Amino acid sequence: MKLSQIGTELAGQGGALVLEDKIDLLGYRRDTSIAPGGNPAAAVIARSVEDVAAAVATANRRKVPLYVRAAGSTYAGGANPCDGAIVLDTSALNRILKIDEDRGLALVEPGVTYGALLAELGRRGLTLGVVPLTGAAGTVGGAIASHGLGTGSPRYQSTGDEVAGLEVVLPSGELLRTGSAVLADAGFFARYAVGPDLTGMFLGASGSLGVITKIALWVHPRPEYQETFALGFPDYESGARFISALQLKELTHNLWYGAGYEDKAIEARVMGARPQFERAALPRFCLALDARGTSEEVARDRARIVAEAGRFGGAEFALFDEIFFAKLRRDNTFWYSYAGYFGRSMCALLMCSMANETVPRFFRAIQNNREAHPEFIWAGGLVLCRRGVHGAVIVFYEEREQWEQIRMASERCCRDLLANECVPYKSGRVWAPMMDQFGRYHTTLARLKKTLDPNGIMSPQILGL
Repeated sequence: MKLSQIGTELAGQGGALVLEDKIDLLGYRRDTSIAPGGNPAAAVIARSVEDVAAAVATANRRKVPLYVRAAGSTYAGGANPCDGAIVLDTSALNRILKIDEDRGLALVEPGVTYGALLAELGRRGLTLGVVPLTGAAGTVGGAIASHGLGTGSPRYQSTGDEVAGLEVVLPSGELLRTGSAVLADAGFFARYAVGPDLTGMFLGASGSLGVITKIALWVHPRPEYQETFALGFPDYESGARFISALQLKELTHNLWYGAGYEDKAIEARVMGARPQFERAALPRFCLALDARGTSEEVARDRARIVAEAGRFGGAEFALFDEIFFAKLRRDNTFWYSYAGYFGRSMCALLMCSMANETVPRFFRAIQNNREAHPEFIWAGGLVLCRRGVHGAVIVFYEEREQWEQIRMASERCCRDLLANECVPYKSGRVWAPMMDQFGRYHTTLARLKKTLDPNGIMSPQILGL
C-alpha cells in the first residue's frame, strides 16, 4: 500500500517499518488501561537507535505528536496516542546487549522482555531484584518508562532503584547517556556521577521527555534457597505498625518480596479453596513474605519476624501461603492475581505510594468506593519496600457495558486517595487530571518539558503536560 508523504518520510530515514493502514493501527490505539485511546496516523516499528532518532526528528519537523510503546501492557495509559499522532514501537529493539558479570550489570534494549532477560540471567546463576507485575511478557523499557512498580522489594526497593543508567534519544533527536556512561569509554557502572541524577528524570515520564533506547540494570546472584510464609493480623492498624517495625529494625535484608492483602482478598482465596473454614477465624489483614538466601539465614530471619509479629497481635497463617502465595511466587505470577479476584473482563489499576501509617486509611478509601459503586468489584493490595509501601487499587469491570462509568469512578477514587495522603505512582494518563494539584512541582516539570521539548511533540497529555 502506498504510504502518505509523512509515511514515506518516516520510512526513508532508515530501516524502520511504517504502518498506516487503519487495520494495522488498531492495536496501537491504547494500552490495557481505562484511559481513552486515540487514532494514530502512523506507527513506526524501530529497529535501531537511528530509526528512533529519525522518527523523533520527523515528528519535530512536522510538529506531529509522537508516543512511545512496546508491549502495551501498562495500566497507566502512557502509550495511548492522541488522534493523528505517530506511535513509535520499540518492541523490535529487543537485544540483550551485554551481561557484565564483573560489574554486575545487564545492558539491554527497551523491547527486551523480562522473560527473555530472566532466562538468560538464570543460565548464569543470576537474577533481577525486581520484576514487573506484567511478568514475563512485559518489556524492560515499558516498565522503566512508566514507573512500573515491579513487584517491589523490601530488599531492592522499586524498579527505578535497580537502574544504573540509560541511553535516551532527546526530543531534539540528540543522544544522551546518563550516569557514569557520560564518559563514553567508562560505560555504565554508577548512576550518580558528574552532577544531578538525570537518569531519574526519564523514569516514569512515559516518553514525555525522551525515548529510552538502552537500559543498564543491576543484576544479582540467584539465591540458593527460597521460602514463603504468611502472617495474619486482627486489623489494618496492627499490620501497619508491624510493617514499620519490620523495616526500621532492618529485618528485610533477605526479604525479596512482601505483599499485604485486605480482608476481601483473604476471604475470597481461603473460602474459595476451603469452604468449610470458619469465616470468623480469618484475619483482617495478611502480610505474605518471600524470603531468599541460605536456608540458615532464612530460618533465622523467619523466627525473628514471626516473633516480632506477635508483638502486634500477628501470627503465622499457613493456610493462605499454602493455597495461594507459595504458588504465586514459585510460578512468578505477579499480576493482579495477587488481589484474589477474577470476576470481570477488564480491570482498572490505580497505583500509589504511602507511609505505613496511611495503610488503614487506604483500605478504608477502597471500602468507601466499594460501597459507593457496588456495580464494580473493588480490590486492594500492598507491596512492601525498604520504607513505606506501594498500594494498588484494582477495579474489575465489564469493558463493553461499563467503560464510561469506570472512568468516572476511578477518578473519584484517585481523588479520595489523594485526600488520604496517598501519592500517585505510575501516573501516565490515569493520574493526569490530578497533576495540577501538585503546585510548584508540576509547574517545574512543565518548564522542564518546555525546555527539552519546545514543540511539545513528545507524548502530550501524559502527566498532565
